[in-house]
Amino acid sequence: MPCGSGRWSFRCSSEAIVGICLLEAVNYLEHYGLRRERLPSGRYERVSARHSWNSNTLVANVFLYHLQRHSDHHANPQRRYQTLRSIDEAPQLPSGYGTMLVLALVPPLWRKVMDPRVIEHYSGRIEAAALDPRQREHLIRRHQARAA
Repeated sequence: MPCGSGRWSFRCSSEAIVGICLLEAVNYLEHYGLRRERLPSGRYERVSARHSWNSNTLVANVFLYHLQRHSDHHANPQRRYQTLRSIDEAPQLPSGYGTMLVLALVPPLWRKVMDPRVIEHYSGRIEAAALDPRQREHLIRRHQARAA
């Protein structure tokens, strides 16, 4: 039976909701804290591999059709998924997508794991990162304490 007819409508709706939530969660973890610089002309810099996180795990490679090579997809949108490459300049997630999705469900834990990586990616320039502005002073103090 197609979605929307009789007893199947709730099931189809809940499956759609789960699908949308997974899509948005993956989008969140693939781009967390990363920002494209605004150029003097007012435009943004060209998208490159350093604007999205990768996770080069075998499981992601096999089951997610090279989804973990997200940076190459951004840098080369016409490239087929089978030929997406791992790019060294792309920031790396500390674990696979499954682990990172679970981590993203606990925001304080997510930030504890990811904020230092974002700051490291921007060579300590916290102002270049797209992190929560309310946490900025706390992050600056914590990062300076680690560097000392």
